[in-house]
Amino acid sequence: MERAERQRLTLERIDPVLKAKGYKTRKADGMWYYLHQDGITVTWSLSFLKKYSFIDFRGASITHDEVELLLQRVADEDYPFPWDIHRGTILTSTVSHHSFIRKYHLVAIDTEEEVEEFCDWYLGYINGEGADFVRHYSYLPNVLKRMDELAEAGLTWQYPHKGILEGNTDAFFRGLIISKLCNDPLSNFETKVKFCDKWLYNGRNDKWLPYYEKLKAEVLPSIEPKYNI
Repeated sequence: MERAERQRLTLERIDPVLKAKGYKTRKADGMWYYLHQDGITVTWSLSFLKKYSFIDFRGASITHDEVELLLQRVADEDYPFPWDIHRGTILTSTVSHHSFIRKYHLVAIDTEEEVEEFCDWYLGYINGEGADFVRHYSYLPNVLKRMDELAEAGLTWQYPHKGILEGNTDAFFRGLIISKLCNDPLSNFETKVKFCDKWLYNGRNDKWLPYYEKLKAEVLPSIEPKYNI
């Protein structure tokens, strides 16, 4: 089966379901579906690779505007990530469902029957486990709770397959912003700063340090807590 046919058959199943829920689409390295409501954007994505017969896709991603807009205050034109969440599309996310099982990532999908099976499974994920993830982590204090669980287990907040925050080094920035927004007790917040300091001042992240210093000196002190955990 050619890639174009695999894509057509898949989107014929996925499009009606998500668009009926109000999702808009963006074509960029595949198809992205996003729904913005009350300062939260939920995103799903599918990619149809030219050289392989499987469909690449991600678990649910959630953008919290209140986090990403504060993060943008740290950025400038030399910042290594494209902070751009309000041009009609979403390029940054706050949390992602890292731990869901990508059942079809490396399974060949070459027939209409296999496309149908994939779509049944993926829509089941969107309406089931993925929907549960979105409901739970659309509330920012639940994100903070998961961050604390990961730290207690000796893992970073973006740890592969188990983490909660999106990004790489920028995830440490997100974590401190979330801690402040959720009115984390001062001792817990200071523990998180020390945790981030260990990673940012390890000699391998020097290009990030001016932005990290700006985050600590200018952005974090300006944040008024929104939630009481």
